[in-house]
Amino acid sequence: MATNLNEPNSGLPSLVVAVVNPPFDDRKADVILRSCDGVDFRMFKSLLSFASPFFEGMLALPQPAASADSVNETKDGLPIIQVPEKSGAVEKLLMFCHPACAPILQNLDEIQEVLAPAIKYDMVGVVKRVGEMLKPFAEKEPMRVFCITWQHRLEDEARVAAKHMLRLPIFPRPYVRELESITAGTLHRLEGYHYRCGKAARAIATSFGWISLPSLIQFGSGCWNCSRGATVTVLGGQLCARNWWMDYMRDASDALVERPCGATVKGPEIMNKALKKASECAQCRERVFVEMTEFSDLFAAEVEKATSCVSAIVRQTTYLY
Repeated sequence: MATNLNEPNSGLPSLVVAVVNPPFDDRKADVILRSCDGVDFRMFKSLLSFASPFFEGMLALPQPAASADSVNETKDGLPIIQVPEKSGAVEKLLMFCHPACAPILQNLDEIQEVLAPAIKYDMVGVVKRVGEMLKPFAEKEPMRVFCITWQHRLEDEARVAAKHMLRLPIFPRPYVRELESITAGTLHRLEGYHYRCGKAARAIATSFGWISLPSLIQFGSGCWNCSRGATVTVLGGQLCARNWWMDYMRDASDALVERPCGATVKGPEIMNKALKKASECAQCRERVFVEMTEFSDLFAAEVEKATSCVSAIVRQTTYLY
């Protein structure tokens, strides 16, 4: 916790300066960063310069001597750098630069608090580490992560978030405040990407040329009760597919339009329906669970392959895929 100290002779009568605990109270430090809410962070010029070309250039400039008109430019003989960020953001940012710290950002609000100044001060290493911390959040909050990464031009992380958004229907979409940081054009292009992925994924469920005959033979001939469906053309030949399998493929086709990702075809709402129908047949029920598990893995991989070929524009000159 920070300790507040009044400094009546600082030249800033309304400012309460706080001194933080380790490692930012080190008496061996050679520079002070003062946040906009009056917290002093003792830091080393070498660490700041190594982490940030911005600070490297600033610290390389000759420092003005303290005078009666600039008494708050130094403290304890150390130069003070005023920064516009609040103390919470400054502390988290400096933790990424100090070897005695192992920073962990708990949520997207904390990530945004650090990411903006890290980019502003050209802290490439910090941005990279914070970007890695974003990726786990992309699965749970893909829209928020997409907006954050688009705003800060983190294209690799934006790709991950856009990909995770395919697991969710494009409508209805819950509101997140980060939507205010992107343009209508960006949102339009993102929706177009989702739509094109839906078309590509649906094509996998309606055209069977990607399926090799051995991988599908278990769903073909051999069961008179279930093999009265349409004849399908697969890689290596034709077969009369079982009715419940054809129903599964039709259900998958519809679902992939809304959620064009591999997880959709393995979801319980689709798989359980197929397994229930197959279990009504004495012959099919013996191997349907194993065979459908194997097939759905192949199916999901093919869907992922198809959507990975779809291009998504988020800026007029930048492609995500």
